[in-house]
Amino acid sequence: MTRGPGNVVPVAQPTRAPRVFRSGQANQAGDTIWIYQDSLETRSSPGNEGGFTHQDGSFQPAAWHIDTIYGCQGHAFWCGRVDSTWVLDANRYGYDNNWTQSLSNFVSLTGAASPVKLSFRQQLGCESGFDFASLEILDIDDGWLQLGQWTGAVHGSGVPCDTFTVVIPDSIRAKYNPVQFRFLFTSDIEGSSSDGLVPNTDGWSIDNVTVKAGINDLRFFDDFEFGPGTWTVSTFPAVGDFWRIQANAPGEQICTSNTSKVWNVTNPATNSLTSRMDDKLISPSTFVNRADQVFAAFDVYRNLPVNACFYYNVQFRTRNAGDPAWSLWTQASGDVYSGNEKEWMRQTVGLTGAGGKDSVEFMLDVKDYSQIFCGGVSTPSGTSVYFDNLALGVIGLAPPTISASEEDLFQDTYKTTPFFATDNFNTPRGDTASVRLSASRGLKVASFFYSLNGAAFTSLPLIPFGSALPTAYSADVPAATYARGTELRYYFSVTDSLNAVVTLPSDALAASHYFTATILPAIQSASGSCAGNTANVLYVNANEGVDGGASMAQSLAALGLRFDRYDVNAPDNAIGNAPGGSPPGDPIRHWPAVAASTLGVYSAIVWDVGDRSSSTIAAEDQQLLQSWLALPGGNRGLLIAGDNLAYDLSVNGADIGTFLTCALGTAFLRDVWEDVPQDSLLPITKGAAGTRIALEPFPLDGQCPNLNRFDSFQISSCATSKTRSWITYPNSTLASVEKRDSVGVVADSSRSVLLGFSLSEISVNSRRNLLLYRTLVNEFEVPGCYVATGVDETTTAAEPRARLYNAAPNPFNPSTSIRFSLGHPARVRLLIFDVSGARVRSLADRAMPAGEYRLTWDGTNDRGRPLASGAYFYRLEADEQVEAKKLILLR
Repeated sequence: MTRGPGNVVPVAQPTRAPRVFRSGQANQAGDTIWIYQDSLETRSSPGNEGGFTHQDGSFQPAAWHIDTIYGCQGHAFWCGRVDSTWVLDANRYGYDNNWTQSLSNFVSLTGAASPVKLSFRQQLGCESGFDFASLEILDIDDGWLQLGQWTGAVHGSGVPCDTFTVVIPDSIRAKYNPVQFRFLFTSDIEGSSSDGLVPNTDGWSIDNVTVKAGINDLRFFDDFEFGPGTWTVSTFPAVGDFWRIQANAPGEQICTSNTSKVWNVTNPATNSLTSRMDDKLISPSTFVNRADQVFAAFDVYRNLPVNACFYYNVQFRTRNAGDPAWSLWTQASGDVYSGNEKEWMRQTVGLTGAGGKDSVEFMLDVKDYSQIFCGGVSTPSGTSVYFDNLALGVIGLAPPTISASEEDLFQDTYKTTPFFATDNFNTPRGDTASVRLSASRGLKVASFFYSLNGAAFTSLPLIPFGSALPTAYSADVPAATYARGTELRYYFSVTDSLNAVVTLPSDALAASHYFTATILPAIQSASGSCAGNTANVLYVNANEGVDGGASMAQSLAALGLRFDRYDVNAPDNAIGNAPGGSPPGDPIRHWPAVAASTLGVYSAIVWDVGDRSSSTIAAEDQQLLQSWLALPGGNRGLLIAGDNLAYDLSVNGADIGTFLTCALGTAFLRDVWEDVPQDSLLPITKGAAGTRIALEPFPLDGQCPNLNRFDSFQISSCATSKTRSWITYPNSTLASVEKRDSVGVVADSSRSVLLGFSLSEISVNSRRNLLLYRTLVNEFEVPGCYVATGVDETTTAAEPRARLYNAAPNPFNPSTSIRFSLGHPARVRLLIFDVSGARVRSLADRAMPAGEYRLTWDGTNDRGRPLASGAYFYRLEADEQVEAKKLILLR
């Protein structure tokens, strides 16, 4: 059907006010119409679930079986199956996504002469570089060892099958007899016969498996003409459907609260997710009346650390009147979602491709992805995810939309030769940048605009991926070897049939705001103070992702420093695309590593990982930084920052063994800087005595919605004589440690400073600038190349003008006394907040002279009504200074 401005699909407007969700965020306004909403408050499991259905998808059939469909001659063992629902695959047979299928056997090698050779014939068709076939042998000390691995297409010359022969190491058969071996086939989350994204993905077949010792001592042979014999195939029984509606689901939220009913998918026996789970929650069918845009929204509580390997995704399917069946399920985003915020948040996911359909169902799929991302090992303990206030919204007449995952955008690199394909501008996922488009009124033009080194923009058409992913489009820069310093600016543009234009970034045309990627090191502008055209500081933005890190870049520029910026795309996803590159031989991640010698042009590196508590810095990045710190030929200074960085290295075991303790001279003390009752979310740290920042105050902001309590350190015994305190918390525990060392015969300095907080959590820009200047310029001796405008070196350290003390008693009932002092006259507000962030009481809001004050709170709100038992925050605001602490009210 054709639509225009006068032919908008009529949908009745809701009469009730917009719902406010647990996250505190109201539904979207404008022409958004919420046609389905369920708060679950009138629901219960199992008999009253509001039309929702749920199922366990963890059962996986054993794919290895003897067949003649895809073999060498006669019968062969084939890892594959025939499935008539794989309508996007030409022959309807092959393999599925998310497979880990093994075929194993054993052979007795008692008295066998060397060499012992294992050979077999094989035929393989799989997605090259992402799905793999491997031969492995069991070492009783080290586990399964790989003897061979294949990907893509493997065939013989002029015949279907190829022959492979390998020697079984004598060291293996000396340990244990019989020797066990297996054939292992693994596939990732897309690109198989089931989704049709890659042609000729027919699976793996093996035949004529032979083990021969010496010259003629045949120890094993099987051509599979007489059945399965002693072969064992992997089986994956169902682990259970755990979806249920539950009130008061256990959680650790502080900034938000939810005591209502929610969808819970944890195992009731453990209150955690379950290994190998794949539990799907499907909404009731909703009539969307062929609206232009459709999207799902829900509140979600997440305790899903990346390294635990449990994720969820949103899928949907559609149906028009007269269709014999529902469409296939389509994943609504290129992302699987993780996060351990332990807070309720509102999430909206566009169902691109659902526009123009009569009815829609959406699905929440919570799954163990360890076979794909974590080497087969998941960590279920403590994991949980809950959903509430599920809704479906539509926009009747909508402009086009365009979106992208950070993993599908171009990224900075040091590689000066092509990789992945024909050029060296690539994304962490491959050669081309990819976006998702929606133009329900008709697509007129979809374009990729790019500019190299400041030249005029050139337009290229966005290329549709195909029927398997109808909303996906891609583009690439021309094939070339791009030299060091080449800067790419780019954006995407979509025009629909009514000439409505949207871009990504959205302000590309209005504000000349573009995505960028650079072949590093960049070409720097001339400076009378610094020779050459190379930066002497590298800033690694491993915190804010694509288009982030602007505030830090402004600070470094204001300090007069020449710096390069390396943005890590999607840093929370741990996809191995930081400077250290992906792990060698990793079947999923393929980003090229930077050599330490290449980074030798820099005198200092600033590396900020933000506040995530897992996957903060990979082993490859740790090794790179250790090697760089030890490079002779110049001073080296590393400033590395992040709340939970030391926690991840120490508690999560992410350290390579010596990075935290020896390279950084630090021992992890605890994840919370403060002693019990841990109530200060706005600590004012100070430079340690005897340092260049002695007594300088550096205020931190750890308040909601991103609650942070900051890591606390000790000096490591690995480097005691070379290490000192750099910054301290108010209780004198260490917020930062500096290690001072030397390199080479000319005694170049090698220094590192570890911060227990992110640089973005220093709440006053001038204070952050001062810390950076004193650390990089003064301590690391990095020369400024331009005039410094962002730091006032004449400013002396000053005590804060106001101070907030611990309330007493605490916990309290019926009242407590709150004491604070003012060093100077100030406009003062003393406010009480509940854990959701809502203000419940104002105790003071007026100008006050200098002095000490004591105010009483009786546990009531501004209307005089008693408040419930629980945690509250009291916050002092004195001019520009803010400090907060926590109270417990017990009724």
